[in-house]
Amino acid sequence: MRTKLVLGAAILAAGLATSMAQNVYSLNVVGYYNVTAVGTGFTLMANQLTTASGTNGLNEVLTGAADGSQVLKFANNAYHEDVSASGQWLDASTGNATTTTLSPGEGFFFYNAGATAPVTFVGQVPQGALSVKLQPNFSLIGNPYPAVLDLSSNSFPQVDGMQYESFANNAYSVDVSASGAWLDPSTGNPATVAPGVGQGYFIYNPGALSTWTINFTVQ
Repeated sequence: MRTKLVLGAAILAAGLATSMAQNVYSLNVVGYYNVTAVGTGFTLMANQLTTASGTNGLNEVLTGAADGSQVLKFANNAYHEDVSASGQWLDASTGNATTTTLSPGEGFFFYNAGATAPVTFVGQVPQGALSVKLQPNFSLIGNPYPAVLDLSSNSFPQVDGMQYESFANNAYSVDVSASGAWLDPSTGNPATVAPGVGQGYFIYNPGALSTWTINFTVQ
């Protein structure tokens, strides 16, 4: 996996201060990262950038997918499926143009109908107060901005009984939260839970709806 963030141009100038002209700039930070999609198989991914339009529509986020590829989003204990056909993403249940979005903080399964290849995500880095909803039971999420984030800190609302599930090589790996720590359930040993750039993952929340809020500013 490769990450590259590029400082964008200062694009907004405004205001005069007293008798001295003073430009005030809003600095956008744009960049890209690659996630390797396994050939003819599923990869759990996350988009952690905002598209140029700001809508994060599936047809903007994932371009060039092989025909027959699929995107599966998980909500309310069910999956919604879109399929790639003739260079466009369609709702698999209706055949209509998709309305699916892939926003920062959301995870999804990508079924690649082609050969193993990098998937490139491009956009603006989210900044400010960022939030991710953790529904009761399972949520499929990703980090809200492109970074490796340790879920033992970074204001993540960890509670006992919570589970973290990652997916690789066609299999799940599970860690559980107990006494404020993440543990490997098969050994009881401490586990490091730090999902990375472009990685989607499941969180099992044993309680009520909670929100992961984290502040981030590019320095």
